[in-house]
Amino acid sequence: MRGGKSVNILASVRVAGFFFLSLQLLISESCAYVYGGRHLLKTTISPSVRPLHLLNVNRVTRKRNKPTAEHCALSNPRHHSSWDSFLIPSSTALQPRHRSHDHITTLDKTLVAGFIGVFATFLYKFVMNSSPGSWRYFLAGGLCAASSHAIPTPIDVIKTRKQVDLRLADISFFAAGRDIIKEEGFGALWAGLGPTYWGYLLEGAVKFGVYEVLKPSMTSWLSRIAAATSITIFSSSLLAFVLSGVVSGVAASMVLCPMEALRIRLVAEPAFASGGWIQGGYKILQKEGVYGFSKGFAPMILKQVPYTVTKNVSFDVITKLLYSSLRKAEVTVSGTIMFAVPLLSAGIASVLSSISSQPGDMVLSLVNAHEGNLKTKDVWRSIMQGDRGFRGFFIGGKTRLLHVGVIVTIQLLIYDYVKRLCGIAATGSC
Repeated sequence: MRGGKSVNILASVRVAGFFFLSLQLLISESCAYVYGGRHLLKTTISPSVRPLHLLNVNRVTRKRNKPTAEHCALSNPRHHSSWDSFLIPSSTALQPRHRSHDHITTLDKTLVAGFIGVFATFLYKFVMNSSPGSWRYFLAGGLCAASSHAIPTPIDVIKTRKQVDLRLADISFFAAGRDIIKEEGFGALWAGLGPTYWGYLLEGAVKFGVYEVLKPSMTSWLSRIAAATSITIFSSSLLAFVLSGVVSGVAASMVLCPMEALRIRLVAEPAFASGGWIQGGYKILQKEGVYGFSKGFAPMILKQVPYTVTKNVSFDVITKLLYSSLRKAEVTVSGTIMFAVPLLSAGIASVLSSISSQPGDMVLSLVNAHEGNLKTKDVWRSIMQGDRGFRGFFIGGKTRLLHVGVIVTIQLLIYDYVKRLCGIAATGSC
């Protein structure tokens, strides 16, 4: 890639990042000002709707479907009064004093239009400033992410419900699935399929496209810094890959955040939108404004950046290592090997990315599960202060490992195959 083209791409990333972050700040501050003092709810809250990490659950005597008051006691009574405004609401626990935000305001419409405009401009400028044929990375990334996330939707539903539902937190994956089907029907396992598919179609296009386009640009940029400063670490290709993953992870988080907020709400509250996911999105916008879609941005960053960096970089590094080893051993790279190498690499990447992003995923589920103004730092603190401590971040971790394992393995296999169909060399092969 030519030096001028590299500079244009990095300039586009800086400008787009500035506008995206400014828009996120505008959304947060505007919503806090407009809704913060008026969106008040007088609540009568039973212990069963408290965040599960604030509950001291006796695992020996707790009944699966009917927690007792003793089991639902706060693990740290000293903080009881300070958590009254932090408790996760539910439709049966909330009695609204009045509804002050029951329509879509002009501010909401302006922010939505602004976000779409900034995203469309960023994507257009980025692709136009990239090398010819870079659109293939965006295409392959969008297709692999949408299909790989849509296929294991039932696993994702069970994982999310285990994270936000006290009754399902400590039972097995299969037991939780049976309970959901028994109480809500088989269709409940496909809740949130719409926002999952379309959200990850855009997220995958941005994540893989930005990552692949940035790698040579970032390598060239860091090489110039290394030559000017004589600091050898800047000449490391691994550092270029990691920084490209961070940028692409942040960009993907901004795109995915609204759809992920909608997906989690549909899963956590099955009766929230009986008319479909589009109606559910309209309902969130009507009741909570744009803030309802953007409140999970901070935990989305905590989840998506480690996930993207670990997955993309480890897949790159492992495939390159395997192909290099095969060439040194003078092994002919057949079609079978070109399937086995990305399969093994994707499997390892799936485990690493699941572990690195699990804490962020846990916080994200709790922040977006119900209507309210939960803060990321408060959720994080509540988990750490709960009876589980740091282990609280890994509730549903086994189920998520299965979910991410299926997603990442399928995703990276499809990505590698579609790239080759489009005339791009297999990942790590050159």
